[in-house]
Amino acid sequence: MCRTEQPPWVVRLPGSQVLIAGAMAIEPEDFGKNRHYRPNYEMLFHIDGSYRAMLSYPTESSLVWSRQGHSVRDVMNGKMTTNGNRPPPSKAFEIIEEPIHTRRPLRVLCLGAGYSGILLGIIWNQQMQDRGAELVIYERNDDLGGTWLENRHVVNRYPGCQCDIPAHNYAYSFEPNFEWPNYYATSTQIYEYLKRTAGKYGVEDYIKYNHSVKSAVWDESGGKWHVWIQAGGRLFEDVCDVFVNAGGVLNNSKWPDIEGIERFQGKLLHSACYDESYNCDGKRVAVIGNGSSGIQIVSKLAKSTSHLTTFIRSHCWISPAPGVNEPTDNDPQMDEEYNYAPAVLEQFKSDASACQAHCRSLMDRRLMNFRRTHTASEVQKEAQKLFTASMKKRLGDSPKGKALAEMLLPSFPVGCRRQTPGPGYLEALLQDNVDTRWDDIQRFTENGILTKGGEELQFDAVICATGFDTTFKPRFLLKGRGGVDLAERWESKECCPKAYFGIGVPDFPNYFMFIGPSSPISNGSLVQGIQAMGVYIWKCIDKIQTERIKSMTVSQGAVDDYFEYVQKFLDRTVWVEGCRSWYKRGTVDGPVIAIYGGTSFHYVEALRNPRWEDYEYSLLASPVSAKLNRFTYLGNGFTLREETGMTVGDTQTLGFNEFWDLFVLKNLYH
Repeated sequence: MCRTEQPPWVVRLPGSQVLIAGAMAIEPEDFGKNRHYRPNYEMLFHIDGSYRAMLSYPTESSLVWSRQGHSVRDVMNGKMTTNGNRPPPSKAFEIIEEPIHTRRPLRVLCLGAGYSGILLGIIWNQQMQDRGAELVIYERNDDLGGTWLENRHVVNRYPGCQCDIPAHNYAYSFEPNFEWPNYYATSTQIYEYLKRTAGKYGVEDYIKYNHSVKSAVWDESGGKWHVWIQAGGRLFEDVCDVFVNAGGVLNNSKWPDIEGIERFQGKLLHSACYDESYNCDGKRVAVIGNGSSGIQIVSKLAKSTSHLTTFIRSHCWISPAPGVNEPTDNDPQMDEEYNYAPAVLEQFKSDASACQAHCRSLMDRRLMNFRRTHTASEVQKEAQKLFTASMKKRLGDSPKGKALAEMLLPSFPVGCRRQTPGPGYLEALLQDNVDTRWDDIQRFTENGILTKGGEELQFDAVICATGFDTTFKPRFLLKGRGGVDLAERWESKECCPKAYFGIGVPDFPNYFMFIGPSSPISNGSLVQGIQAMGVYIWKCIDKIQTERIKSMTVSQGAVDDYFEYVQKFLDRTVWVEGCRSWYKRGTVDGPVIAIYGGTSFHYVEALRNPRWEDYEYSLLASPVSAKLNRFTYLGNGFTLREETGMTVGDTQTLGFNEFWDLFVLKNLYH
């Protein structure tokens, strides 16, 4: 870096403008921790009430500043000079004197610390150490876990709360849990697994709790996301190169749109923010909804309430057993509530191979059962017979049982609406203290609910198991290139939510999602899909950092073609049939916008080798050439390994498999 020995330093900007950065140096530790880059620190100055820092890079320097010393933002990219002795950039293309794939300083912000955000933190800890990149994960709650957070403020721990995916398919493949006590893990068990895993991989070093993202706006000229965060009573701005939304889709609870709900004087609860301090024992309770949470709540509370009324408006298939089929002799022993037998748990703890074999079997069966989603398939017809026989058998021949069968059994095929295992649910509906009402709510009253027939039913508590806002709209203001508002775009009648493999959106540069529209949420293992997304997003970040890319944006044409393929595939499945489903944003006949067109492993294979041609790119300006060239990142003809004097001779002694995998060897080039 060219500079005078003492300030003032001269910064020559494009054109003839010159800025003098003057006195009053500040120590580095006073600079603050929230810097957007990690270049070599030179000096920070306090000038006229604002902070200004001089930072050096391998081939250039930049002047950056921060209002009130809060955070650093690029304001100019003028080159450091001494009395203007350094020549301006050449109009012709010139080579940068740096090795190929030199990493530019990069700052990444991530929203959410559930399964997806934790995975990104694990990837960062394993692959991005000492790579000149910084990650911050903003989590609105006071602990990690996302949907499964065990938290005194925001809790998905309603009575009986369990995951309806087999527990051994709901763990990261690289971090199995041999001690799941249940076939379907409870919310507490999942939270504890995530907490333990995050601790093992150092993820919490990246997380800032009680920080809620309020808005994110793209700055095209600077190539940055400007993100506003609320932490307690403080609202502040952060700036990043890449913004990752790991908030998921089940993160914004939805109350029922029923007249007079605010008038109810009893205890009003929601399954997504359940008050565990409230005791329903011996009380008159109503449950609205018969999705996954409603089914689990009814199964649990029917045993302890004096009277329970469940209000439903949708037919539903209740799975006869774990997965789809009745248990076989090859399945581990479990009780009627699908708890593994003590002997099985001991075997899993002492013999990892036995547990791994069970995991593999579960995965293979789930993927084989994906064929059941094909409307005309024989396995779909068999599933229809199996589920019908199972539900009728469990409901029995009593007048109440027959009435319930008439009310619950769907005309649409198995799988159109998300099926639920529901241990004990049908049996609970048969109890004398349980009533089931079909689409029978007129409005709330102060003491309960007025039915459509004019009868007022009084309740001590009403539990709304009405799920989440599944429109995929971001819960915060998100504006991309040209001021495009993503919520407005996805709300419009002309455009339903579309995303490239559930990850990228046109007009939103350097913005990546986990579990966006058209993701593998019901296609096998969701966590396997999340892992594929995490690796893919890492590859995009790595490309941005090492190829002098200012921004990358998936093209509209690629998204339209992808959406066309997915919809054409889904036309052959049960998901397009006439049922009300959150896969269709709560509609009966709307397009299926939530689900991917293939198995979860098909999704992994599709993302294995990114189609970089589906993106549009904006390049960083070169410090030595005014001409933009996509191959500027090739640098001076050497690798960093060669530049730092490390051997490359081992490339001549590779076995065939090592040679074949050369492109993924971690330390070959860096």
